[in-house]
Amino acid sequence: MDQRAAKTVRNRASLTATAVIFAAAIAGLAISQPVSADGAAEGGASTRNLLELRAVGMRFEGPHEIPSGWVTIRLDNLSGMEHFALIDRLPPGVTVEMMASEVAVPFQRGMDLINAGEPEAAGEAFGALPEWMGDIVYMGGPGLLSAGKSADATVYLEPGRYMIECYIKTNGIFHTTGPQPGQPGMVHELVVTDKPGGAAEPDANVTLAISTAGFEIVAGEFRPGRNTIRANFRDQHIYPNFVGHDAHVIRVDEDTDLEAVAAWMDWRDPKGFETPAPAVFLGGVNDMPAGTTTYFSVDLEPGDYAFVAEVPAPHEHGLLLRFAVAE
Repeated sequence: MDQRAAKTVRNRASLTATAVIFAAAIAGLAISQPVSADGAAEGGASTRNLLELRAVGMRFEGPHEIPSGWVTIRLDNLSGMEHFALIDRLPPGVTVEMMASEVAVPFQRGMDLINAGEPEAAGEAFGALPEWMGDIVYMGGPGLLSAGKSADATVYLEPGRYMIECYIKTNGIFHTTGPQPGQPGMVHELVVTDKPGGAAEPDANVTLAISTAGFEIVAGEFRPGRNTIRANFRDQHIYPNFVGHDAHVIRVDEDTDLEAVAAWMDWRDPKGFETPAPAVFLGGVNDMPAGTTTYFSVDLEPGDYAFVAEVPAPHEHGLLLRFAVAE
């Protein structure tokens, strides 16, 4: 596969890549970094710039426009399977329909070929991906949520055109694959307007650093009930599965198999990112550029939990970290 196709494949952290391209080179991937700033309402009072999003079956429901600045996205998973909400900032001129026809279709075709044991043909399918995929910027958003759960993620968004997506698989089909040719799958168009939302940067009771060195809880402590975590992306790295590190929260029960969870986080395995998940997911944050800060909130009862990233063998990279919530 040529360098253009390889670069395109990585930049589908959005629509999932495949086991075929393990040895593909990823060259010259530049991630732009938005400027973070506090938003304040008139008279100094802070407000919440809230986008309420619902996952119903394999579709998102919610508003398609939000003021700029600090934006809180609340994802309510009303479906019977896992979902998340990755925010993509689209390149100029690229539409959700183009994502469906020029990205989702060849990705699903390639994955079908991989699952059929035809890696060379799959490589040709990925070669059809558009070069503009290299200009998509991934801006976080609510992480993995099990059925019936809800969680928040807050990110600073500049004015522009965005798309929210979920690329979990069910029966080998990405949720981003449309039900009919030319129709978008589990994606949601979002316009961030020039109007300031007026929301202040959130407070947090825990600060989590995310980097190639792993997860590090650098400040605060967890408590029963609502927890807001400040996530600092100290750096970013493209892993062998062509995605960057992120952070998702799972509940660790007596029967939770952390090795199975770690294996599930790698989409290159046909069973990876395939519903149902091997643990209860409570939220988190998707990947973001190096140097950015985001916030996410989760409700935690006393018990055992863990952060885990969507990377191959996260426990080998320090990206599976257990923690406890005391009584």
